[in-house]
Order: sequence, then C-alpha cells, then structure tokens
Amino acid sequence: MSRDRTRTRDRSGDADDEFDVEFEPGPELEADADAERAQAGAEAASGGIRARAAERAGTVFAPRTFLAALLVTAGALVATSTLVPLPGAGFAGVFAAAFLFGLVLEERRYAETALAGALAAGGSAFLDFAVVALVGGIGLPLVAVAGGAGAVVAAAGTYFGRDLRDGLTRDIYSNHRK
Repeated sequence: MSRDRTRTRDRSGDADDEFDVEFEPGPELEADADAERAQAGAEAASGGIRARAAERAGTVFAPRTFLAALLVTAGALVATSTLVPLPGAGFAGVFAAAFLFGLVLEERRYAETALAGALAAGGSAFLDFAVVALVGGIGLPLVAVAGGAGAVVAAAGTYFGRDLRDGLTRDIYSNHRK
C-alpha cells in the first residue's frame, strides 16, 4: 500500500469553512419567524395555555381540600348518626363539618365541601339501604336524593361558616365615617 492512502489529512483549517453557506430568508420566512417569536413570547409571559388551565383548575377545585372536607364530613356524619338515633341526623353532622370548614378556610371552597357532603350523605344512604338500593327500584333514587341534600346542606354550612368568619374578622369601624 502506498503512503498516500494512509496519510491523514492536514486539519489546519476548520471543516466548517468548506461548507460555509450564507442564507438570507425571504419576506415570508421572516414573517413566520416573527409570528413564532410573538407566540412564544405570549406563552412565556402568560405561562402557556396548560399552565393557565392548571392554575384555573386549582382555583376552582383543590383535591387536598376536598379530601380533608370528605374525611371531616364523613366523620361528622357517622358521629352524629351514632350519637343521635333519629333519621336524618347525619345531615346535622354534615352541616356542622361544612360550617367549621367555612369558618376555618380563608378561600371559598363551596365545590369541595358540596361534593364531600354529597358523597358522604349518598354513601351513608347507600350503606343504610344497601339491600333496597341493590334489589329494589327506589334505592338508587333515594341515594341520589340523599347525595343532593348532602350537597345543599354542605354548601349552606360552608356559606354560614364563611359569613360568621367574615363577621368576626371585619373591622367594626370600617363602615363608619370619621
């Protein structure tokens, strides 16, 4: 074999120098690039559609708050149903739990407490009338009515709790002129 084939190329120059091509975009490409930059800037400034949707969903419904409301509401329902052996006594526990939630929380969380009240009351009615709910035709509508009533009672409890909190924390002299 000859030395010419095995000799390596002299790399004193840059390899990119051989393929240096200048490219000037036309007016159509410049407009497209400007539009893409504007869209990227708008998404970066606003956090993007997904970020805004996630933020909005977090303000409408908070899963942790719902879980806490569900646990407190179900516990209060079981406690009042056990201590007061009257039909519908569990709704007093749902109201009391939602009232305390409204009193404690600073934000409005009606969706979480209403859903927690509906699930707790509907679940309690289903467990109380499980045979009727599974076999009879009136059981599932009864569970639905109990769930709806639980949602209304929980929303009312949250409203009254928030109202009391607002009354307790409002400055007495804020409405009077000096």
